[in-house]
Parts: sequence; C-alpha cells; structure tokens
Amino acid sequence: MSSRRTTAGFAALTAVLLTLVLSVTTYAHVVHADTFNEAWKRGNEAYLRGDYAAAAAAYQQLDKQQVVSTDLYYNLGVTYFRQGLLGRAIWAFERALVVAPDDEDARFNLVQARKLAEQRTHDKLEGAEREPLWSRVVTYISPATQVWLFCGLYLGCFALLFVRRRMTDESRLAITTGAAILGTGALLAGLLVLGRMNLDRIPFAIVLPDTVAVKEGADNNFRTSFQVHSGLRVRVIERDQDWLHVRLANGLEGFVRADDVGLL
Repeated sequence: MSSRRTTAGFAALTAVLLTLVLSVTTYAHVVHADTFNEAWKRGNEAYLRGDYAAAAAAYQQLDKQQVVSTDLYYNLGVTYFRQGLLGRAIWAFERALVVAPDDEDARFNLVQARKLAEQRTHDKLEGAEREPLWSRVVTYISPATQVWLFCGLYLGCFALLFVRRRMTDESRLAITTGAAILGTGALLAGLLVLGRMNLDRIPFAIVLPDTVAVKEGADNNFRTSFQVHSGLRVRVIERDQDWLHVRLANGLEGFVRADDVGLL
C-alpha cells in the first residue's frame, strides 16, 4: 500500500511539474510572439512615416533575437540604404540572399547598393572584389547540384562497368570508354564538392563602415597595411579576441575589428 501511494504521488507530482513546464513554455512562446509582432509592427510603421533610424532599431531588435527571415533582412537593408549606410545595407541584402537565393528584389537592391558604394570608393584595391578563378568555378553551381551530379556520374560509371561484364567483346570497348568518361566526370564533381566544403568552412563577412584600416596585427598599435571600404566581401580566417584575421579575394590579409564587419 505504501509503495502504491508513493508511486501514485510521484506520478501526480510529475504530472504537475510537466503541466507547469508546458505552461511556462507556452507563455514564453506567446511573449516571444507578442514581442516579435510588436517590434515588426513598430518597424513597419516607422518606415512608412520615413523614420528610418527608428525602423532600423526595431528590426535590429528582432535580429538580436536571432530571428532568421528574408523579409527582416530585406527591410533592414532598405532602412540602412535610406540612411546612406551602404555597408550595412549590402550586408543585410546579402543575408537575405543567403536565406532565399531567388529573391529578385533583394538581388536588385544589392546591385544598386554596390554600385553606389563603388562610386564612393576612390582608392580601390586591384582585384579585391573578384574571387580567384578556382573559387568562382567551385561556386558556379549550387552545393545540392554538385552532390547530385557526383552521385549520378558515380552510379552511372559503375552501372556501365556492371553492364560491360554481360556484353560481347565488340561492345565492351564502347562501354569501357563511356565508363571512363563518367568516372572522370565523377572525379571532377567530387573535387568540386570538396572545394565547396573547404570554402564553406571559411565564412564570408561584409565591411560595414565607409573606410576601415586593415592592420598588420590584432591591435591598433600595429601599422596599417591597407584600407578597405564598405560592402567589400572578405574571408574570415580566424578570431583574435576583438579582432578578425581577414583575407581579400586578391590574397591580401590583415586584421580588422570584429565590429567593423558583418558575418554572413
């Protein structure tokens, strides 16, 4: 009897605790939803009345809550653009395209923002914006397409080799040639996949201020190697406290403050 009452009491206590946890979780979701809707509404209303700074502040509140949304990044980009903050606008439009690569509005606005940023740049670094040829080749098609291409060529090669065993001697030469072609294609597709994986491990970032001094080391006391400008895409090699080691497309490297770039 004692054992049953203890078990029943434990079950009842568990049910109460579970109900309490679910209630708290539901309440947290409701509060989060209310906060999201309130900030979103506040941002949209501020934008409509032309208060772009207030609109950006409201959207930034959502961004700090790690809300992932194409519409949020797009709206942030527009408000930054309206304020003349081209680096931040480019960063926001780039983020929108990471989430939705087919967003034509974000892509159009990104092109316009980059054109305007280039007009502001007077001492542009040669080759700083153009990725190396191998990087452009690797990123020419999407990762999913690369994987499907590799799998198709790989399976096709083995399928021909399997069929070859049942063919006559006259047909084997053609089958072998076809298998060799598919095998070579699979090897190249595999290299594309590996190259893409290697690139994806090194994140991109966008320069936010109009001008940023790139230092030789992770401290302001180091000499300035060169300068970069708003909207430039850089690769982030590593982090050193409040500094980031970055690399440009032309191979130049240096250190910038982490607050001066936005990670993609």
